[in-house]
Amino acid sequence: MQLIRLLAILISVFACQDISSQHAILMGKAPQFSGEYLVIRKISNPVTGHATILDTLHVGADGTFHHQLACQDPQWFFINTGIFRITMFVTPGKGYEITLPPKTEKTENNIRNPFFKPLVAHIQVAREFTTGAPETSISGSDINSRLFRFDTLISSTNRQMIEARRLHRSFNSDSVIHAIEQGYQQDTSTYFKEYRRFRYGILKINSRDVGLAYLMENFLSTEIPLTGNPAYMELFGEMYAEFLFYFSRTDEGKCISRIINRTQDLAALKDTMMKHPAVPDRKIAELIVLKEIFEIYSKDYFYGEALLMLLDTVIRNPEVPEFATYARGIKEYLTRLKIGGRPPEFSLVDQDNTVRTLDDFRGKYVYLNFCTPDNYSCLKEFPFMKAIYEVHSDYLEVVTIMVTEEPATMKDFMERNGYNWTSLFYGNDEELLQNYNVRAFPAGFLLDREGILVQSPAALATEGLEMQLFRIMRSRGDL
Repeated sequence: MQLIRLLAILISVFACQDISSQHAILMGKAPQFSGEYLVIRKISNPVTGHATILDTLHVGADGTFHHQLACQDPQWFFINTGIFRITMFVTPGKGYEITLPPKTEKTENNIRNPFFKPLVAHIQVAREFTTGAPETSISGSDINSRLFRFDTLISSTNRQMIEARRLHRSFNSDSVIHAIEQGYQQDTSTYFKEYRRFRYGILKINSRDVGLAYLMENFLSTEIPLTGNPAYMELFGEMYAEFLFYFSRTDEGKCISRIINRTQDLAALKDTMMKHPAVPDRKIAELIVLKEIFEIYSKDYFYGEALLMLLDTVIRNPEVPEFATYARGIKEYLTRLKIGGRPPEFSLVDQDNTVRTLDDFRGKYVYLNFCTPDNYSCLKEFPFMKAIYEVHSDYLEVVTIMVTEEPATMKDFMERNGYNWTSLFYGNDEELLQNYNVRAFPAGFLLDREGILVQSPAALATEGLEMQLFRIMRSRGDL
């Protein structure tokens, strides 16, 4: 019995250790966010930059927080807070007392600007500790503090190099890298060592004194692509920008256009790419293909359908298992607004504060449009949309996603002007404009009764929407 009791105790101890190693603790005080819920995200597709929600951090009414974040492996996460995107590297089994930045909300112009990019900053870590022993703390020398100090230094060095090049002054990048690295000789972190090497690669690119093969051999080369490391992906993206386009115009790569457009033979494409000295293996070649398809799909360098077929091949038989997930995400992104497909989902509140989704409008054609209440082009559209809706509301829903700072502004605008179709406040879905590729206002899309895109983008109300709707409905036997 004593042996059984001892085994039970040991199992319980190991189970507790296993559970504690599956999460990290975030704690601190941020009175500027009192009572708020901060969404924690991680990059799930490093090729597209698409992020998924990990968790939600609640800051109490007194401004304090103590949150247990589930994580299986060391990883980066970020939190968008107004104009800032704050990032952090967490390790399971560790706790972090952190400081959040000042609360600086986006301006109206930031909100309406589809090209707005937040300011990226490291979360400041006051101390790091082991979750099972919070008294064992590290301050100042934790991995996040080291990453922050190094990034600050390397960013300053990059600016100095670019300025020296602009003024035609000499700048020995190798000497600078050697001098910086001397300060890290005692650092034993493999992750941090690789991170520094990738950042040095960006420095060498800016120096413009080495080629791709040199960069691959000295700065990027790893046994497998480290796609979870943001420094790796930044260097990779800089090195292979529009690689297929430029390599296809060389003697070694001149068959690339034929392979992509005619045969869609991914194996042959990778073999051809490996003739370039900066493409050492098929894994790197395939990652380049994924990156390139995502970035050049809309540039007409190659046939779009052919590029999608290459993605299908990666999905079926990837060089690295994660590449299939990346390829699937790329295809979903590239085809999300394609005629015949379903548009991106959303969950937004209407003028009556009711949560609405696209499924709520099934059974009618839907003219989905993005506008702001004080944009001149949008203001011209509204009377025409009103006239169209009043005549055709039996089989047409007009749904306006209003891009404004407050839902009250949307409600007041619609009621004051007598616009009685559905309006939705965009503010609780910060990725919505990106998902719909909205680059200017107004923008519109036409969906059929089943929620399938039939015009993307759709004609504006002032530019023949009504006639286009008639034409489509007649061709489908709906009139």
